[in-house]
Amino acid sequence: MSDDEAAPTGSDEAKALVAQVFSDSADTYDQVIDFFAPFGRALVSAAGLAPGDRVLDVASGRGACLYPALEAVGPDGYVTGIDIAPGMVEALAAELTAAGTTNAEVRVGDAEALDLPDASVDAVLGGFMIFFCPDPERVLAEFSRVLKPGGVVALTIFDGDTPSKFLRDVGTELFGEQDRRASEAFDRADVLDPALVAAGFGQPVGTDVHEQFRFESADQMERWHRSHFARLLLEVLNEDQLAVYRRRMDEHLEALSDGDGFVMPQRARVTVARKP
Repeated sequence: MSDDEAAPTGSDEAKALVAQVFSDSADTYDQVIDFFAPFGRALVSAAGLAPGDRVLDVASGRGACLYPALEAVGPDGYVTGIDIAPGMVEALAAELTAAGTTNAEVRVGDAEALDLPDASVDAVLGGFMIFFCPDPERVLAEFSRVLKPGGVVALTIFDGDTPSKFLRDVGTELFGEQDRRASEAFDRADVLDPALVAAGFGQPVGTDVHEQFRFESADQMERWHRSHFARLLLEVLNEDQLAVYRRRMDEHLEALSDGDGFVMPQRARVTVARKP
């Protein structure tokens, strides 16, 4: 085997899985309910973007952070979006083209190896992405590398129960306790904050963001589960296992009942740190 034909590493396989699942989700991602957009607006607000800024949006998805960033930087600014999932890039790029947007681009990219020059952007945004990366420390080092002195990195994490906790519990019931990715630890402030400092950033500032999301039916919640990374579990369930999932979801929704529908609260944490 030549060097050019090196066997894929576990990291490569993990990235390929994430890319495939999110590509498969691209058509419905953040379309069933408007989940990521409110957190994207909060992230951009906390980043304090200025007109004319050049911004990198990492794991841009369908534009939850990219669109508010475009508004913040104005016509003299520029936003580059990258995502490891080609399907997401294709969907967002088509929207930007259809809208006639000239000060943004989106392309396939790996957060662990950014295709940008040193000190080339004023801000890096990362919405709910750092805990998917096999090597979060390397990602933070890359963020520092591409940021100009005085630039900011702004990240969102859940720092507590995620909207997938219910699904993880169902998976445990059906298949037993599963190994967790080591990078999932970066979904906690007590891990992310010192890692940012170790990467050369100033002391991070965290702000809690609270949102509520309304579902009209169990069917809508299932469609939402199938529109993001949770589809990885649902796609492997047989009919008997799906029946267990749906029974557990009925129990889950009973606690969220609100009139004719269901309201799901969700907390997230926006973390902002500045490069000296």
